[in-house]
Amino acid sequence: MKQLNILALGAGLSTVLGLTTPALAQSVELIYNNTLPPFNETYQAGIRDFAQDIVEASEGDILVTIPDAELAPPNRQYEAVRDGIVDMALIDISAVSQLVALNGIGELPGNSPSAEAGSVALWETYKEYFEEIGEWEGVKVLATHVLPGRQILSVSDIVAQTPEDLQGARIWATSAPLAAAADAFGGVPMDTAYPELQENVERGNLDVLFITPGSASGAGVRPNVTHVTKIPGGLGTGAFAAIISEERWNELTPEQQDAILEAAEDLPRRLGQANDAEEIATADYFAQIPTTNVEGEALEAFNAVLDEQVQAWMERAREAGLENPEEAMEFYQSVLDRETAE
Repeated sequence: MKQLNILALGAGLSTVLGLTTPALAQSVELIYNNTLPPFNETYQAGIRDFAQDIVEASEGDILVTIPDAELAPPNRQYEAVRDGIVDMALIDISAVSQLVALNGIGELPGNSPSAEAGSVALWETYKEYFEEIGEWEGVKVLATHVLPGRQILSVSDIVAQTPEDLQGARIWATSAPLAAAADAFGGVPMDTAYPELQENVERGNLDVLFITPGSASGAGVRPNVTHVTKIPGGLGTGAFAAIISEERWNELTPEQQDAILEAAEDLPRRLGQANDAEEIATADYFAQIPTTNVEGEALEAFNAVLDEQVQAWMERAREAGLENPEEAMEFYQSVLDRETAE
């Protein structure tokens, strides 16, 4: 029986996922760059487990190497894959927003009621509307996913019940749409590294976080949260894509390509579920924190500001070659409705 092994090469330089088989020497090796820590849900589902699934689906014909040290930083992964430095990567699309506009639909306000629903909606919309436009020059997209919609968590005496309550606030906002929202609310967007979030909160450098409760808990700032403001579908979120070099893809046999596609089947849903798990786990704790569920006139006031991002995306989408961004948005929303109704 074939057995899945994880083998350390050299002085801990990389990890190879493969099957012990006589054909091992003839196997194709793919280098899968990683910039995420091992406890991260996206790493576990989208890099580690996906790599193992590729090996198993190919019956050892493909080996996947995950370097211990990143071969390209987060903001250069796309170029590293496109230019053949690495074969695969899972990238934050905010890092390539100047090159890829259409997938930004997944980052928009209201578009991630859960990571699972948003991830499935983004993937189906990509396949239906975006893929044929060919924005992802030099790479093939194997899967997409989004994080849970970001909410407004106060770590100060601010209680954000209307957009005006955020004027002058120092707001932690880490993606382009979230930073745009913070600025539009009259706040001061601040993008510090996630591992440094606890230190910045405890030093009083931030007033408000655009984050999910689960991520706040993971960062160690849960005890500092004084109030939660919930926007239906979130203020926006982060969107990601798993990609492989187009040149490398074309070098693979049809059987090897099919094995990778088999491993990627339903990966958006699995990634979404993995990222929702932390939110579910922390829900009871955060239910004890004072919370405003925004609705009515207050929601209209928030949406009046946030809708500017939707219109800006539609304009960028037209410039990218999408003739019917409104139709794509309606399709995306229809998938969200289907997924949240189940």
